[in-house]
Amino acid sequence: MDMAPATLTHREAWVLAVLAADAHDDTRTTQSSVEASAVLRRARVSRPQMYAVLKALITKGVLKRAAAGQRNQAAAYTLLPLDAEPQPVPARPARRPAAPPQARPARKQAAARANDTGFDEFWAAYPRKVAKGTARTAWAKALKRGVSAQHITAAAARASAQWRAAHTELRFVPHPTTWLNGERYDDEPEQPPAQNQPALPGTSRYTDPSEKGIF
Repeated sequence: MDMAPATLTHREAWVLAVLAADAHDDTRTTQSSVEASAVLRRARVSRPQMYAVLKALITKGVLKRAAAGQRNQAAAYTLLPLDAEPQPVPARPARRPAAPPQARPARKQAAARANDTGFDEFWAAYPRKVAKGTARTAWAKALKRGVSAQHITAAAARASAQWRAAHTELRFVPHPTTWLNGERYDDEPEQPPAQNQPALPGTSRYTDPSEKGIF
């Protein structure tokens, strides 16, 4: 085993040792059948595995077939002379150090910060706070279209005041992403309803009985 080639796998070296223990001291040829249950058990291999290992040992020049298997006679294998000096085990190649993570280009970082400028103010002004991530993306797209952050935030605050004055339920307020993608920040401000405006004919506005001359 000290003189076995370093190219052998652990299984190949183990099978070679089992065959060497079985071989004749003078002829170096195996005496038992490689298919014998005792040989397979000592080698810790199955019959197909044994023949696969034998083929590898022959290819690597440490074994040769001395006699083919015939009726009432097992195949024999001869161990070839090995080097007198132990073979050094080849050192594993050094693993290349992992490349350090590349820093994000400063230009991209600056662009990301620019696209995010003012979003927190908009988010605080808008009444319905859902899907913040997609809203941030819609915000960045609006800024890329050339709309200023101040204009969007002022429009959001104005729309919020109108919804609050009209007692609009929150579920009827558009999602911030929908509001941004729809460019609702450019909507014309809604006019407040006129107070004490006379009802038009045919409307269902409530009329005080005194107006009808009943009293």
